[in-house]
Amino acid sequence: MSALTRIAEPAVNWLAEQQHAGRDLFLMIDRLAEPDPIPELFNADVMDEYVNLYSGTEWDELADIGPWLIKVSAQHSVALSHLWEAPERNWGWLASASGLSLMDLANHWRERLLIEGPSGKALYRFQDNRVIAHHLSALSVTQIPLLLGPLESALCWAGDAWLITENAAPAHHAAAQGQPWLDVPEPPEVARNIQHKNAYDWLWAQHPQATTRLASARPLMEWLDSQLETANEWGWGQSEQLEFLLTHQLDSDLAQSGFWTGREGETPDQHYQRCRQAVVDLLRHTS
Repeated sequence: MSALTRIAEPAVNWLAEQQHAGRDLFLMIDRLAEPDPIPELFNADVMDEYVNLYSGTEWDELADIGPWLIKVSAQHSVALSHLWEAPERNWGWLASASGLSLMDLANHWRERLLIEGPSGKALYRFQDNRVIAHHLSALSVTQIPLLLGPLESALCWAGDAWLITENAAPAHHAAAQGQPWLDVPEPPEVARNIQHKNAYDWLWAQHPQATTRLASARPLMEWLDSQLETANEWGWGQSEQLEFLLTHQLDSDLAQSGFWTGREGETPDQHYQRCRQAVVDLLRHTS
């Protein structure tokens, strides 16, 4: 048995158990995986029922990179074996349920899209198998239904093994009933990945033209990594601070200004407020 087959075996066994129980299968796809899984799924002719979870919402402008939810028929599972054999691509995750419509499940996840925390608003990246696996493994048996809702079982790649999570009370649970997964601290690597992808989404949504120009001139991911590293060094952890930095670093003239350098004895907030005022003064002078 090859190494790839050994990796796929738990997933194949889980799929067989779900089908034997008469459950429907669902794929949650992360379009930011490399390569993007959606084109290959269309090529595999398995896309009968699907929905883009950002489409038709207030995040519609991010639909091109948003998560997709796909209902998969039993006969199509064999055509998807390349996914089970390459979980390290972090393409998303699998779930099952009985008699559940695609739109009811889509509404469940759309209710959980937005995170509102002390650092501001962000999109919950539940499509990332690393994020959902970390949260499911940390929740209690009574908390899992609040996250999985009507889903009966979930299968996620947790970095080095498949994680199977059973939902003891599948049903619709309004997000307002509690979101305990938001209290689970993220591992540093996952937190950095979430921040990176949220920043990437935000750039394309808020500054599409400037981001396009930048991407045509230099590798966008390298530039973004550099900006996030700078924000971390400066202690700019608030969303408004990071958005301010990204916005004005897109402007090549402003990016070269000397005021960005921190001063001795300056707190992160003082540094941020001074830079904000410097930008206001410069823009007022050039207008």
